[in-house]
Amino acid sequence: MPLLKLFHSKHQAGVCLILVSTLGFGLMQIFVSLTSRQVPVMEQTFFRNLVCLIVVGWMTTQQHVPFWGEQEYWPHLFFRSLFGFLGVVFLFYALRNATQADVTIVTKTDVFATTAASVIFLKEKITKVQLAVMLTAFLGAFIAVNPTFDSSALPLLAALGSALSSSVAYALLSYFAGRVHPLTIVLNFCLFSTLAGGALMIPSFVVPSPADLFCLLMIGVFAAIGQVTMTCAYLMAPAGEISIYSQAAILINALLGLIFLQEVPSLRTILGGLLVVAASIVLFLYKEHPKKGSSADG
Repeated sequence: MPLLKLFHSKHQAGVCLILVSTLGFGLMQIFVSLTSRQVPVMEQTFFRNLVCLIVVGWMTTQQHVPFWGEQEYWPHLFFRSLFGFLGVVFLFYALRNATQADVTIVTKTDVFATTAASVIFLKEKITKVQLAVMLTAFLGAFIAVNPTFDSSALPLLAALGSALSSSVAYALLSYFAGRVHPLTIVLNFCLFSTLAGGALMIPSFVVPSPADLFCLLMIGVFAAIGQVTMTCAYLMAPAGEISIYSQAAILINALLGLIFLQEVPSLRTILGGLLVVAASIVLFLYKEHPKKGSSADG
């Protein structure tokens, strides 16, 4: 992969890609917030995946990548698509019906769930250092969002469902490394989600205004950026190792909220975000400079 020429290892490339993905999904969320009152969840989900399907479909055709992959991986692709779709729907619903802080703290459990799923299903190993850093990052996330948990139970259960669904989808991405092309994975996910979202949005469909239509298209554009880079990231390194870097969303989303939504981050957000960044740096340095006698992954 040409991207690897810019980095010393696959792990570094994976970290860079997961950060780009976080930015892409952060911008997507800005436009989701701008249309939440006017546009139903399934309609948002449909547009999120329709634009991504068109972009990835074109990329797949240009690079002569197989659309469906080998038949032996079809069941895995189906479940990756299903759990990814459920993760998006649960997240969009939670964000419309609960406070941002409550949803954030619940969805941040996907770091632990992804690592657990990787250990259980993919037999990946986790060290004491990685576990300690993940706990530190979770503490930083808790401090940053300052959850009140005054939302009703259903949206918070949806947020938890999003975290669990996404963790299974992310773990499967690591399984596909060396087996299925990244574009094939994203194409299957987007096709499944577009068809499912399109069918489910019919009963509640509303004709969007020109401004809302633009926002819906931007949801799709930034989702495509986030989806492709995230998929490539999880193919570069084990899911349990790089999922922690998605915690950077706390700082990235706070900055995007300040710029586009005039949401001023609190001192808790800043302190918690710095703790998350520090934990991520420690994990990165640990991975790149392991203790004497071991070798870094390529």
